[in-house]
Amino acid sequence: MSAFCVEVPLDDPKAMEEFQAMMDALWDEHNDYVRSLAKELTVSEACAADVVYLRSRSRHTNELERELIRLHSVGTPPNMGDFGHAFKGRAWS
Repeated sequence: MSAFCVEVPLDDPKAMEEFQAMMDALWDEHNDYVRSLAKELTVSEACAADVVYLRSRSRHTNELERELIRLHSVGTPPNMGDFGHAFKGRAWS
């Protein structure tokens, strides 16, 4: 996962078109990666998207990743904003 900062060219239609094309390409690349990971892990794309998100967080551990996949497999995917943080005495919510 990568991060970047850009100035959005709102006042330049041609530059805005180029910017949108770049963003579309990045989104396609991200979705291709999620689909590939879903196949690799034999999980749904929704679960794979959550795994990608978790892997980008400092709280990621292999144990949390396994628990995330388990929760998805039993039909109770967690709120990813809270998942992995100590919450009301539990290891995860």
